[in-house]
Amino acid sequence: MDLTDIKKLRIKAGMSQSELAKKAGVSQAHIAKIETGKVDPRFSTVKRILECLQEEEKDHCTKYMTPTIYHVDTDNTAADAGRMMSEKAVSQLVVTHDDQIVGLITERDLLKFSGRLSEVMANEVMSDSPPVVSKTASSEVVKELLLEFPAVVVMDGKNPIGIITKSDIIESE
Repeated sequence: MDLTDIKKLRIKAGMSQSELAKKAGVSQAHIAKIETGKVDPRFSTVKRILECLQEEEKDHCTKYMTPTIYHVDTDNTAADAGRMMSEKAVSQLVVTHDDQIVGLITERDLLKFSGRLSEVMANEVMSDSPPVVSKTASSEVVKELLLEFPAVVVMDGKNPIGIITKSDIIESE
C-alpha cells in the first residue's frame, strides 16, 4: 500500500480530512501532506490513521440508529401514544409490557382508530413487534428489513439500545 492510498480509503469511508485528523489525533494539514506524499509520517501515525479508517469502514447499524426509544406501555391509551408521538415528533412508538417490547404503534395504526383514541388501549391498536438486529448488523440488513417494516430495534445482547426508521437511513445518505 502506498501512503497516497489513504486518501482513497478516507473518501471510501465518507470522511473529510478534518474528521480523520480529529479521530487520529493529528492535524488536518498533516493528513493533507500524507495524502499528497509531502511528508514521511511515523509508522505509529500511519497505523493510527488506518485503524481509524478501518473502524469507520465498518458498516454497523449503530451509525444510523436513534439512541432514544420512545415507548408506551400496554396499559396506556392510544390517545397517550398519539400525544407522545406528537410531542416527540416521531412517527412510531414501541409498546412495552414488563419492560419487554411487545408491539409497535405507527401513525397508520392510530388513524384506524381516529375519533376513539381515548377509548382504546395501546395493545388494541398496536402492530406486531418490530424486528430486532444486533448492534453489529450491517446497514444493508437494516435496509432490507425497512422495506417490510416501519422500524428496526437495535439490541446489545438483550438490551434495546436504539431504533432505526426509514428516515434515519434516508438522512444518512
